[in-house]
Amino acid sequence: LSLNDGKPMLLPQMTPLGEVDEEDLSLMFCGNQGDFWDIPAAISPLKRQLMLAKLIRSAPDFAQGAEHALLLSKALCRFMDQVEVEGLSFSDLHKIVPEDFSEHWQITLSFLNIISEHWPKILAEENLVDAAQRRNLLLQALADFWHENPPENPIIAAGSTGSIPAAGRLLKVISGLPQGQVILPGVDLEMGEAAWDVISENHPQHGFKVLLRHIGIEPAQVKPLQVTRFKDKAAYRRKLCSTLFLPAQETWYWKDFARDHDDQISDMTQGLRYFPCEGQQEEATLIALLMRETLENPHKIAALVTPDRGLARRVRSMMCRWGIDVDDSAGQKLLEARLGKFILLGLHVCSAQFDPVVFLSALKISFCRFGYDEKDYASYLRDIEDDILRQDHVISSYDALLKYVAQEPLHDFMDTFIAAVQPLRDMISAKKEQNFGNFLKAHIETLENLARTNTQSGGERLWRGDIGEAASLFFAEVFEQAHHLGCVSYEEYCEVIEALMRDVAVRSAYGVHPRLLILGQLEARLNDADLVILGGLNEGVWPPDPGYDPWMSRPMRKSFGLPASEQSVGIAAHDFAQGFCAAEVVMTRAQKIDGSPTVPARWLDRLDTVLKAAGQSLDGLTDGRYVHWARILDEAKEFNPAEQPEPKPPASVRPNAVSVTKFEQWLQNPYAIYIHYVLKIRKKRPLRQDNDAALRGNILHEILDRFVHSYPRDLPEEAEDKLVALAREVIEEQVSDAQALRYWWPKFLNIAAWFVAHERNWRLDAKFLESEIEGNIDIDIDGLAFNLKGKADRIDQMHGGYALIDYKSAGEFSPKKLRDGALPQLPLEAVMIARGGFDGRGFKGIQIEDKAKLKAGDAKYLGYWVMKGNRDQGGKDFSIDGDLEETIEIVLDGMKALIRAFRLVETPFYAVPDRGNAPRYNDYEHLSRIKEWAALDDADTSGEAA
Repeated sequence: LSLNDGKPMLLPQMTPLGEVDEEDLSLMFCGNQGDFWDIPAAISPLKRQLMLAKLIRSAPDFAQGAEHALLLSKALCRFMDQVEVEGLSFSDLHKIVPEDFSEHWQITLSFLNIISEHWPKILAEENLVDAAQRRNLLLQALADFWHENPPENPIIAAGSTGSIPAAGRLLKVISGLPQGQVILPGVDLEMGEAAWDVISENHPQHGFKVLLRHIGIEPAQVKPLQVTRFKDKAAYRRKLCSTLFLPAQETWYWKDFARDHDDQISDMTQGLRYFPCEGQQEEATLIALLMRETLENPHKIAALVTPDRGLARRVRSMMCRWGIDVDDSAGQKLLEARLGKFILLGLHVCSAQFDPVVFLSALKISFCRFGYDEKDYASYLRDIEDDILRQDHVISSYDALLKYVAQEPLHDFMDTFIAAVQPLRDMISAKKEQNFGNFLKAHIETLENLARTNTQSGGERLWRGDIGEAASLFFAEVFEQAHHLGCVSYEEYCEVIEALMRDVAVRSAYGVHPRLLILGQLEARLNDADLVILGGLNEGVWPPDPGYDPWMSRPMRKSFGLPASEQSVGIAAHDFAQGFCAAEVVMTRAQKIDGSPTVPARWLDRLDTVLKAAGQSLDGLTDGRYVHWARILDEAKEFNPAEQPEPKPPASVRPNAVSVTKFEQWLQNPYAIYIHYVLKIRKKRPLRQDNDAALRGNILHEILDRFVHSYPRDLPEEAEDKLVALAREVIEEQVSDAQALRYWWPKFLNIAAWFVAHERNWRLDAKFLESEIEGNIDIDIDGLAFNLKGKADRIDQMHGGYALIDYKSAGEFSPKKLRDGALPQLPLEAVMIARGGFDGRGFKGIQIEDKAKLKAGDAKYLGYWVMKGNRDQGGKDFSIDGDLEETIEIVLDGMKALIRAFRLVETPFYAVPDRGNAPRYNDYEHLSRIKEWAALDDADTSGEAA
């Protein structure tokens, strides 16, 4: 209406060349005279992929599992489409001489020959053809019909580059019709004849060169489209574009470019901007700002054109901060949607191997309720997480989890969950391959069981909205074609479903902004936005990396007649040129991706070279304001860094009972004592065991503890073998994934050898009494009792007193640190044993008479047995012995002084007061915000030094 002064008009009938069908062609162009109805229907992409995957799996030693077969079949589909698009035939495979290639490619060629023989028969049996072949047949039929029956009405073919040979043949026919017109997008009418003759496949005009040659006209015969209603604002830009894309043989002209067009350079770069960004997030933020700025003008349209789907997602996410939903032509991948994640989690949560992370991830998605209302569900789930999963339990199965669920409501909650996932668990428990369709039915039933609430069925909640409908259609189609997949294992079923879901995209039907677009290169060809943003201009992205073809090498493709991979570079260059010639253009790239430097797109280097010849550069096209705005968008207007915390709680809440293991931490980081004993905040146990020093240390303690309890007096001759066997049992019991410790195992073997040798020598003068024994004493400090408590790793009897031993798997220890009181734990345990603090407390039990001997007495040996498992030395004994009275007095006096100081309300619990003596581990580092105030302290110190 805007083109016709508001008066109604009859719009032309339009159809895309890439997706023609017989109904459109028959009704629009040929009436009942066309032969389109005789062309078979196209096979669905999913059905073809699954059928080809079945053929691939049937070939011996060709595919490694169902997922691999699917990936190969997907690549084979692309290859077959290329063959069809180029008008080639599998019968031409004889052109490739197998002997010229390695054995791998010879096997591949043999398989392709089998496909070429059997695939047409398979399609013929079902009266189907490949989609690319059907398109070729439809286009050819239309070309033949118009050639024989030229229509009298105007026929306009617009926007096609003729890269598909069948479309090129149709364009040739249209160009010869009485009222036929072929409008080519982005033909370079500035290029000279010499340059036109030498352009290659990687040039943006190569497709037009092939098309014009096929039509039978010269470039000079192509006329520019006369636009009368709109002023041509990009004529100078097109000249610049033509120059930067000159073939290599003609780039000598670049040095003369500035001389010939000196007065036009500013016009060529008017409206052209370039932003090299530090990373992808900064690039996405800058693009979002530009798009948001466009909306300030109610008549402007902005389009981001990029092949980088990651960048597109980031930009769309950034726009959400302003409540703007941008239309992305690629849509949203089902796998990335919340429903897609629930579909996979609902599958993995049924695994026989219990994984607490997967379990909680599935149950915390809003789809999951299995019959409960929201309030009760959240309460039960929180109790299971805090009271069971984050405690010191090794849970490897749901049966093991049920043993820890003691309370009735939680037990009912878990029983309901188990019942919900039972359909799929029954399939998995069979531990054999099952029919894929049966797996699929059990999977869907499980998802709907998990999704139901106390008021809605699971189906009502899952299969609604754009994403729900797309997922429902996907499952329906997969179920229809499931017989092609045969029988699979549970693992294969998981892999196949995930692989198939990767190709499912969902586009919003409504609710997106009408003036903001995110487009791929193909969709952008006919777009006429006021602001065109060309994003992701890095090598490997734009132009894209051609990737690896598992079916044909580059020489094989050439022998067969397929275009080289450079053709895709030429197509990408044409799309760049199209966007580059818009009136207002922004080019962006990330200089680093995931911390790795990137290489700018080759066209940016060409443009920079041309501009430098004219005395300018790409850097001159950057508007620093936008980069600055992008960087400060998420910065606080006023940043006040935290100061070193110095809490001063009242005396009534200050600790009067501390474990001996905490005194070293108290000296190094009083703030940790404040958090632990005053605020009573505890670090949550991770859901999944990390293969870290803490896990290895705990496992080592348990192994050695069981060993000395098993052999409290005399060691057997094969003690080392017994210790290793015991270690295997402990790891199997207490580690959910025993493979996680496979790299530590050689170190443990070194530890076992050292420990047994050391233990034999040690027991010549000592006798094992007890380990992991708890005790406590009250110490009078200025008339007030202070409770000292702790757990001794091991106490042995030796001549004249006791030996206190602590096992360590890491850390720095020395006899000097022990004597000087820098390691207070063992001396404080010596104080406890001297005052009878371990008498009859916490014994695990070996022999009653030995317990009776553990009375108040003097410690004569304090030792850290540090076992790191080094190749040259599995462990080392750091100890002091004999008269330890001086050391004990030093530590006891230091402890009393520390307690006296922190009883005073004016004494703050500083965080890491001496960073030269910082703790090795600091669970409360984030709470103390040490990185803020420590950095300021460093800056102040450096300033003072200066």
